[in-house]
Amino acid sequence: MGSVTRDEAGWRFLGYSFVLLVTLLMIVPIYWIVVASTLPEQAFLSAGTDVRLLPGSNFLANLDALQARESVDFVQSIWNSVFIAVVYTLLSLVLCSMGGFAFAKYEFKFKEPIFYSILATLTLPIQLLVIPLFLLVSQMGLSNSYWAIILPWAANPLGIFLMRQNMKQIPDALLESARIDGATEFQLYYRIALPTMKSSLAALAIVLFLFQWNLFLFPLVVLEQGKYTIPVAINELIGAQRVYYDQIMVAAALSIIPLFLVFLFLQRHFVSGILAGSVKE
Repeated sequence: MGSVTRDEAGWRFLGYSFVLLVTLLMIVPIYWIVVASTLPEQAFLSAGTDVRLLPGSNFLANLDALQARESVDFVQSIWNSVFIAVVYTLLSLVLCSMGGFAFAKYEFKFKEPIFYSILATLTLPIQLLVIPLFLLVSQMGLSNSYWAIILPWAANPLGIFLMRQNMKQIPDALLESARIDGATEFQLYYRIALPTMKSSLAALAIVLFLFQWNLFLFPLVVLEQGKYTIPVAINELIGAQRVYYDQIMVAAALSIIPLFLVFLFLQRHFVSGILAGSVKE
């Protein structure tokens, strides 16, 4: 018994050590970005082996330099990213939950081929889709608009898959009882399916927000100055003659804050939402 206990203790120690190591690997780059944003550019470029690990007092000066740039309106780019990510997340949640409900609870012709065709689009890299999507949004007159970034991925294949897997857990008998009581098909979705999917919707909201927040290549092609999102705005800080590392660090540090707030607000549902539907009964 004592030997088993020592083995368990050893495995737990290795497990906790691994988790701690991975956590440090994740946190250290973020911490260094925050520290570098508070230092003069020379302090972290010419430090050599004398790396500074404590924050400095140059954050406001770096921020002023960033705001003084004529080619990049970073405050506007923050608003653009927040607006696009929030609208995209809300719209995509509605479409993905409707699609997931249809694939989980209804039978229709070519259901399985359509579903697996949607899943197959996950294998297509964004680089392959940029030109067709650019031509499409241009012909629709949406070029250089927020909707050019929001609409192409609104029906997210991963979101449809996750919602379908979760909504398969809703008992069919519950939906039949609601139908007998006179509920319409939309009321089954809105009043029965959605309230039971809060954790899954919260987890999917984080995934969708991160996807849109980090999207770079397509906004770079479609948007023009004044509509830039944060990744595109940061890219503008890399000039042909010089890279403005101090301003990049400030921009990167500020861009983390909305992501942190979204995860902090929804993290209570994240793990349960991701795991829901993963167990087949």
